[in-house]
Amino acid sequence: MVDNGLKNTGQRCRPVFALSLGDPAGIGPEIACKAMNNKEFMAEVAVVGAIDVLEITAARLELRLPLVSVARSADFRPDQVNVCDCGIPQSEEWHTGAVQAVCGRAAYTYIDKAIAMALAGEVDGVITNPINKEALHAAGYNYPGHTEIFAEKTGTDKYSMLFLLNNIGVAHVTTHCSLREAIEQIATGRVLATIRLLSDTMIRLGITGPRIAVGGLNPHAGENGLFGKEEIEHIRPAIAMAQAEGIDASGPYPPDTVFMRAFRGAFDGVVAMLHDHGFVALKSMDFEHGVNITVGLPIIRTSVGHGTAFDIAGTGKASAESLLSAFDAARRLYRSDRGK
Repeated sequence: MVDNGLKNTGQRCRPVFALSLGDPAGIGPEIACKAMNNKEFMAEVAVVGAIDVLEITAARLELRLPLVSVARSADFRPDQVNVCDCGIPQSEEWHTGAVQAVCGRAAYTYIDKAIAMALAGEVDGVITNPINKEALHAAGYNYPGHTEIFAEKTGTDKYSMLFLLNNIGVAHVTTHCSLREAIEQIATGRVLATIRLLSDTMIRLGITGPRIAVGGLNPHAGENGLFGKEEIEHIRPAIAMAQAEGIDASGPYPPDTVFMRAFRGAFDGVVAMLHDHGFVALKSMDFEHGVNITVGLPIIRTSVGHGTAFDIAGTGKASAESLLSAFDAARRLYRSDRGK
């Protein structure tokens, strides 16, 4: 627990979450500045990034933000925009709206610092703004995305990407890989681990006895082997094992209808076999309010549900709604983990 100046006699202080700023050339700096208009966000979030980038962005948006550089958690103040300044990039090294190696290096530096702070107990979790994978690779960091960085840095083997929207959670058995590789990765143990992670996380988010639907891999969930045997050989056995553990899991259901059923109230969570099964359904429903959560980690990590949006970066058009939703999800997980 960190002391951010909010501790009163007989009361616990508020949490503090590290916000990695994301790719400086994208919309991350803009939505961070806009979110600071929310007083609770400003009181409980310390930005891990570059104060130069925030100053330039705030000036462009004509926002007067009380930016202050802090070196340690004891310096955090709830009435200021606390910035753990990584000093990269310098103002002359980058420009908005384009892939740049320096911005990929900066984004990785912010993530690395935020994770280290969380593992050391300096902050109570990490919220991430979007990064650009091409810029990350140009800087020499060959990760598919945030999820894999967090897994490696925390030494986590069993983890999954969960997307939360309208209190419906969707966990993915496979994520950032080719479709051919994803199909080859569908295995009973992997499906079972994802069911467990989704059920546990929905309980942490306040859902009692969550109803977990498991989507199929193939059209019509394989149609009893007519369109593929993965459902018979791997997915059904995983569901049966989960049920034996007391998890309210069912399926496999056709992936083209299971999300509609969930949003109509039939389920609290859905296990998707493929990245696009889950994300196409969710982002078509509501692009602005979704939250990405990495489940299975020893630390809290939530994220916006969108990318760097280079096409609108610097225009003032970016919405901070997904970032505020990620903040809300981090707080819910924090309270649940502490029995509140």
